Amino acid sequence: MAKLGNAAAGLKPKGGGSVKAKVIGGLIVAVIVIIALFNIFNFANTDANRIGLHYGGGVIEDKKFKSIVPPGSTNKLIGPGDTLYTYPIDQRSYIIGGDGADTDAADEVTVVSKDNVRLGVRVQVYFTLNRDKDVIKSFHERIGLKTEAYEEEGWNDMLQSYFRPQIDRALSAVATNYNWAELYNNEAKKSAFQSAAAKEFTRLLPAAVGGDYFCGPGYNGSNDCGELSFTIQKPMPLDKGIIDGLEAKQRAELAKATQEQKNQQVNVELQSVKQQVAMLGANGYLLKTAIESGKIQFMVIPQNGNVSIPVPTTTPSTPNDQPTQPAQPAR
Repeated sequence: MAKLGNAAAGLKPKGGGSVKAKVIGGLIVAVIVIIALFNIFNFANTDANRIGLHYGGGVIEDKKFKSIVPPGSTNKLIGPGDTLYTYPIDQRSYIIGGDGADTDAADEVTVVSKDNVRLGVRVQVYFTLNRDKDVIKSFHERIGLKTEAYEEEGWNDMLQSYFRPQIDRALSAVATNYNWAELYNNEAKKSAFQSAAAKEFTRLLPAAVGGDYFCGPGYNGSNDCGELSFTIQKPMPLDKGIIDGLEAKQRAELAKATQEQKNQQVNVELQSVKQQVAMLGANGYLLKTAIESGKIQFMVIPQNGNVSIPVPTTTPSTPNDQPTQPAQPAR
């Protein structure tokens, strides 16, 4: 039996196991090669609303800027170990206070007016990132890397770190030129305050960040950069009692104006009465006013005409119509 078994084993084709091992080994090598190729050949992709900055980072090269990757790029080949940083190119906003704010909804900028009243101001700034190659490269290296502004959270941190302090400074510097009531209920003064604050903010921001990194909301990469859009809501006194006092004063002034108007009307009517008395006499004026009020009725009688005037009649009393005597008490 042992001899038969050995003979059967000798009849099997030689090298069958080695072929199978070679196939499996080849597949493993192919997978390793593919993985290696994907690591060697790096691909960059950008969304339609983001621009990419391609920086080298291989073993034998410096980590320096290489190129701009346009928005909407797909599978752009970059070197092994290279890095792509992307930034938004669409309209962006920084909103302080209210619905949709980048800060707490109750947040606001506190300023002091010319007459030393503390006011709360909500602000909206709209802008786009300057995508000029040299400008955006400078922004990335000076601001973006430090704040990680190429990430959403880092972008928000960048706005808080650089936008908010300059907004606070701009509003505080300009608010001292206006009394609080002018900013609260005078639209022309509020508009002037907003324009002055916007001008101050656009002066302060480039100095703080180190360049003209931000453009107006209408900038598209090929037109003029333009100015950022800077708007404010109505400044509100932090002490609500001040508003109540102003409204009470306005009500008093309105009541006074109404009374003065009534007095003027009375004076006009009095002058009219004096003129009529001078023309008709006192009795004539009284008769005129009695006729106008309907207390005296009169009729126009044609000349030589007959007029019948009804005379009111009274019902005669009868003997039976005696007054009722009160009942006598019983004795």
